[in-house]
Amino acid sequence: MDLLNKLKLAVLLICTAGCTADLQFTDSSASEAPSPITWSECSQTVGDHPCDLVLEDQDANTWSLYENFGSIVVLDFSAEWCGYCQVGAGTLQSIQDEYAADDVIIVTVLVEDSTGNPGSQELAERWATYFEISAPVLAGSRDLMSADPAVGWPVAGFPSYFFIDQEMILRYVQPGYSDEGLKSMLDTLISS
Repeated sequence: MDLLNKLKLAVLLICTAGCTADLQFTDSSASEAPSPITWSECSQTVGDHPCDLVLEDQDANTWSLYENFGSIVVLDFSAEWCGYCQVGAGTLQSIQDEYAADDVIIVTVLVEDSTGNPGSQELAERWATYFEISAPVLAGSRDLMSADPAVGWPVAGFPSYFFIDQEMILRYVQPGYSDEGLKSMLDTLISS
């Protein structure tokens, strides 16, 4: 008799004297799938696994890049004061809807408000409401950015799009706004 069965029998014997708790035993080691995140090094360099990005979304929920392993993720780094970011946000939901069946998630990371302050949950909520975006809109800051991709996201201008494939590998970076460019990159990722 293995240790788990011995433990079950001991608890059963103890509880027969009046214990009414509904005890359930599960072997957690058998039910948990191993994590697909097996790398220990990361960078925001094309061809590498990007570092995890964990931020608060428009609904005050924590969103994690690594929790979306298996999906195509597009990170859109934008700022509230950026006119091209606003134009892109206006079409983002229609592109998200068009590619939803392909398990594509387009995530906006707002790094600044209109006065240059770091993004906030309130800003993310306001942006998502105004542009009618149901996909995650995250409260970020310039602290996420760096010219060195080993340190941060190399955002050269707003908006900047980072395309991450299903295996969580950064495949493309698109600086500037272009719906056709965005769709072309998504089509390439989906077909590969």
